[in-house]
Formats: sequence, structure tokens, C-alpha cells
Amino acid sequence: MTKKFLTIIAILFSFNMILGQNLDLKKIPNDDYINQAKIISKTFFENLKNKEHKSNADFIVKSIGSTWDESKKISERNSYLSKFEIISMKPPMGVYGDLNGYDLIEQGFLKGSDRYFRHTYLGYFEDSFLLFEFRFYAKSDGKVSLHYIGWSENNPFEY
Repeated sequence: MTKKFLTIIAILFSFNMILGQNLDLKKIPNDDYINQAKIISKTFFENLKNKEHKSNADFIVKSIGSTWDESKKISERNSYLSKFEIISMKPPMGVYGDLNGYDLIEQGFLKGSDRYFRHTYLGYFEDSFLLFEFRFYAKSDGKVSLHYIGWSENNPFEY
């Protein structure tokens, strides 16, 4: 009985190995996914430049906070809103001021995945710069969504 059981397990294991997914290190997101991500980023930067901070905060919470309860959504929305207002404060009261432009400085892809990727932008402000990192997820319906956003003052050469 034990011998038959081990034989069945060995056959099932072998069958699973044959049907297992192969690692394709050449997979990268398609052009449509990349373009959708660029549109999301462009809209974010246009809103930041035009001081439409509530639109950005609402979009971020809607995108990455879909599983949050309402109190966390309100808290996070207010947090993003205040951070964007602080970024937009003109010198000498603030460090950054108005957004003057931005450049895509890196596109990052996970080896073996064509549906999760990263864009890093350098945002140019009146008095300084910020690095912005966007992470995107291509859903099964082909629509790209924002999965993460963050920014920092790190040296772009050491990022």
C-alpha cells in the first residue's frame, strides 16, 4: 500500500513539473501598458503643477486604497493632500515651490513579469528636485493601475 501511494505521489509530482510554468526572463510590459502608465504619471504631474492636490490625493487613495476602510481612506487622503500642499509651498516658506517640469529617468521591470513595473521620474521645482517612484500593475482586463507612489530627496545618481 505504501509503495503504491509513493508511486502515485511521484507520478503526480512529475506531472506537475512537466506542466509547471517556465521562467521567461525576456518578458517585459507591452507598449500599451507602458503608455497607460505614462498617462497616469503625466496626469499626476499636471495636477501637481496646477495645484490640484485634492485630485491627486483622491486618485491615489482610489488606486492603492481600494481595500482600506473608510476611516483609513479619509486619513490617507488628508495625509497626501497636506504633503502635496507642503511640497508646493514657495521658498522661503517651503523647500520646493512650483513644479517646472519632470523627466522619466528609469523604467524598471521585474524579470519574468510583464504586468508589474516601475517608472522613476525626476521632478524639477523652483528651488529643488524630488524623485518620484510609481509602480504599476497591469490587470487581467488590460487596464494599468497605480499600485504604489512615493517620493524622496535622494541623490538621483545614487537611486
